[in-house]
Order: sequence, then C-alpha cells, then structure tokens
Amino acid sequence: MTAVLLFSPHADDVVLSCFHALGPGSEVVTVFAGVPDDPGLLAPWDERLGARSSREFALERLHEDAAAYAGTGVLLDAWRHLDGQYRPGPPDTDALRAAMRERIARAGEVWLPAAIRDHPDHVLVRDTGLAACHDLARAAPPPRVRLYAEYPYQLFQMSNRHRAAGTYEGFTWHNRDAIALTEWFEERFAGSPATPGPPRLSVLSADAVAAKERAVRCHRTQVTELDRQVNGTLLDPGNLSREYWWALTTTRGADEDRFAAPDTDAPARRN
Repeated sequence: MTAVLLFSPHADDVVLSCFHALGPGSEVVTVFAGVPDDPGLLAPWDERLGARSSREFALERLHEDAAAYAGTGVLLDAWRHLDGQYRPGPPDTDALRAAMRERIARAGEVWLPAAIRDHPDHVLVRDTGLAACHDLARAAPPPRVRLYAEYPYQLFQMSNRHRAAGTYEGFTWHNRDAIALTEWFEERFAGSPATPGPPRLSVLSADAVAAKERAVRCHRTQVTELDRQVNGTLLDPGNLSREYWWALTTTRGADEDRFAAPDTDAPARRN
C-alpha cells in the first residue's frame, strides 16, 4: 500500500507544485517520460530550450528527474508515454486509464494536476486520473484525492487577474492571490455537481524551501526559460513557499459525478 501517490505529467511538475506532499515512501509517477525513437526529431519547445535532438533531450530529462528525488526516500516511476510534443497521434487514453487505476487502487492518497492554464498533457492526466478514481469508487472506498495547482502556471493566472481588473499597471509575479485560483476552479468545473471552494494553502518552512529549490534546480534544462517567462521570480522564496491544492471527495454514482466536491474539512498542511 502506497501512502501518498503523486502523478506528475512531466518531469518537473510535482517538485515545482506540491513539494510539501513528498516524503519518504511516497511515490511519484512521471507520466510523459517516454523517449522518442527518431534521433532527428526536434520538437518546438525543445528547440526553444537549446536542444539539438528531442531524443537526447528526453533522455537528459530522465536524469534530471532522478536527480531531483535522489536521497529523499521518494520512489520515482517514469512511465514511457510520450510527451504531447512527441506524439504522432492521439494518446491511448484507455491504456493510461487502466494503468492509473491499477496504481491508484494501491494508494491511500492520490495527487493529480489541476491543469491550470489547460496544458493538454495536464488535462489528460487530471481527467484520466479522476475517471480512474471514479471507477474504483464503484467497488470500494476510494483513496483521498487531491488536485494541485501547478507552479508557475498559477502565477500567470494570478497576474492575468490583476491586469484584467486594472489593479496594477502590468503583470505582477507573486504567489499570494488565492482568489484567482478560486475563480479558475469555479469556471473550469461549472458544469459539474461540485460546489468548488477556495484552494488549500500549504506554506513550506525555510528548510523545505531550500530543499525544494535544490530539487527544482536539478531540472536545469527547464529552469532558465521558466524563470524568464515569470520575470525572474521562479525561484523567489516567497513564491516557492506557497503551494495551493484542493481536497476532493470521490463519490459513487453516475459518470457526471466524477468531479467531486472539495473536502472543506481537510486541514492545511505545513512543511
């Protein structure tokens, strides 16, 4: 039985977004860790980051992922599904759902990306994971389900809210506007029977922030560009220390109930 199982669409998502949930014995599945066969392939994002071959770049990201968890006691499982930029066609959602269901069935608590900013790979992991949880809920008590707000995508969500409201002259790059995430959740899940609430906030200690920064820096192929996109604030300690998430209650019933209501009694975590 796995106490805590976390699904990371790409190699850096969990360490960036829900570091507080990691601990010895927890397991991280990096879903889209597959390596393309074609040595001549160069996908647009990889080219932007200075790669000469996506195959070589994907292999390097596997090493970065392993380095980020080295010595932490966290178990890492890199699945061989291809990143969206490498896939020649639509993903095999049935195979992914079956694989996620098998792993989730052995977990006490499951973390899925919320898919802030609607990255297709993140949406796929979120929706497939929730569907797998719903499958399991029909036959047995399901695990606790958490959705984590992805960092630094949440900074874009917060900055866009400030700009649209005319609160600031331009974009602001701080991680303190939970209202922006609440509004996003209410809009995204408006068609579900859930009654969305504000996200939970976990605040990391100074030591945990330092450990998180070390783990994030292991993803050296990504850090420079991500930092540029958020105006040099990616590794700001105040931003790194604040992690947002929603606690869901998986329900039995029809398929339309698979997006479950937040568990408003879940305590905030502090690391």
